[in-house]
Amino acid sequence: MKIKLARTSGFCYGVRRAVNRTFDEALHADNLYTLGELIHNPQVLEILKLRGVKIAESVDEIPDGASVIIRSHGVSPQIKAELGKRGLRIIDATCPRVVRVQQLAERAGRRARHVIIFGDREHSEVKGIAAHAGRRVSIVKDLKGLRRALRRIPRKEKITLLAQSTQNLSAWEELKREVCRLKPDAQIHETICGATDERQSEVRELAREVKAMVVVGGLRSANTRRLAEVAREEGIPAFHVETEADLAANKLGRFEVVGVAAGASTPSWMIRRVLHAMELVGKRRSFVSFLQEVWRFIVRSNILVAFAAAQLVYTSSRLQGIEPELYYQWIVAAYIFGMHLLNHFTDVFSIQINYPARVGFYARFRRLLLTLGLLGIGSTLVVSYLLGPFTFILILAMSLLGLIYRVELFGKRRLGAHRLMDIPGSKDLFLGLAWTVVIALLVVPASGSTFSPATGITALFVFSLAFTRSLVYSIRDVQGDRMVGRETIPVLIGESLTRRLGAVVLFLAACGLVASFILGWCSVLALLLIFNLVYAFVMLWLTRGEKVYSDVLFETIVEGNLICSHLVAYGVHLAGFA
Repeated sequence: MKIKLARTSGFCYGVRRAVNRTFDEALHADNLYTLGELIHNPQVLEILKLRGVKIAESVDEIPDGASVIIRSHGVSPQIKAELGKRGLRIIDATCPRVVRVQQLAERAGRRARHVIIFGDREHSEVKGIAAHAGRRVSIVKDLKGLRRALRRIPRKEKITLLAQSTQNLSAWEELKREVCRLKPDAQIHETICGATDERQSEVRELAREVKAMVVVGGLRSANTRRLAEVAREEGIPAFHVETEADLAANKLGRFEVVGVAAGASTPSWMIRRVLHAMELVGKRRSFVSFLQEVWRFIVRSNILVAFAAAQLVYTSSRLQGIEPELYYQWIVAAYIFGMHLLNHFTDVFSIQINYPARVGFYARFRRLLLTLGLLGIGSTLVVSYLLGPFTFILILAMSLLGLIYRVELFGKRRLGAHRLMDIPGSKDLFLGLAWTVVIALLVVPASGSTFSPATGITALFVFSLAFTRSLVYSIRDVQGDRMVGRETIPVLIGESLTRRLGAVVLFLAACGLVASFILGWCSVLALLLIFNLVYAFVMLWLTRGEKVYSDVLFETIVEGNLICSHLVAYGVHLAGFA
């Protein structure tokens, strides 16, 4: 079974803004409420509950002194005034596009125009818009309701037509034509959100290329239901699923090509979970599928990242003028392999959110992987011991730091955190520094060489690649990290500033490489390795937190940069320049 994913998926702007603000507030606020469900997605609501965020169905349910979040759908002016009178701390997360519709309704109401809203009467967004419009307002859900409303409105009364931001586009076009026919002087505003327009258009296009459609999102989500409606309008079966457990494997397996779309309130990690489950449904036994399965094992078991780190050891050795040895590479590969595995096994919640495909994989190979991880760290210590006391102490110290990264060490009052991993931004910085020590610095004492200016340049080069590599993954996982309460750099400063920070680090590394060649510290290899910095920059700039990526393909491309650095260094060596 071939799977085609719609280009636009994951949270829309308004939902992402509201969810991000809520999770950011949950990091520090103790008594936090949302007025109604923040979004129509039970899985996200469950995580909010675990983070201490409570749902209040009315203002009366919110205790004094609490903080309250107004969800992206917005509320009526009366409710907002009531919240203000109570003296509650208000965090207004109303989508700016909904605010615009509310303002249009309010302006029409002040001008004594009759506002007709095309939408679901019981939807909170529609209730809020209607409240802003005042007394002259009608809510319609179809052409029949529109005609009925127009008959009731006095002939001399002017009309303003608005739509709920997530309404069906084709139905909206029909309504507009009917209003123009019956009330040519009516004022019509295009208030269906651009994201809704885009998603529905994509589903129509995708429906022509597939035999069936899976739409992922909350069963109570209006915009998700409409995507399923659009697919059915195009004449193909549509399966609306909330989680991977809702997939009808026996029905899906009959289709050769299946499309996947998602509602605006569906997190990217849930889409990844559904995609992974669909991959299992669509499995067909062949030599190609066997090779794909082997590669998935290599990537998900962390063998690929360990191998890639070993290739960077070769590059860093050549850059410093040190003859590479296999045991340097083994020490680093085994260390990286063991640390990644053990950290993944102790970070279950984050893995469930960010790497859903790995949950079943780790459960299936748990004993094997844990054994290999411990053997990896053990072999690293044995080989480093044979190379000398300094190398052994360095590896032992790095291993202990890796092991205690998630262990509670001190009271929160001291550093604002219980564990090293709780220190804001620590993940990306610590990973960059750890890789720099074991990859760039370890080879110097291990080979019996002395530290030199080339060592400093190599350390800068390795840090820039390792740090930006970590930033790329953190940008991809920003949604899940925010939900589990992990303050990575993208969570702290945003994706845009994170990209700029990474670009600055890469630029400094490039300057260092050029200077090292000019000053004679390093060979021409220093100039050629700028290619890898450009590679890292492109990955950094193209990765988006709201996008859904295949974990295997994504990690292959990211780790491929480190492998490419080995090829560059080896090519220069063969040419006799280093």
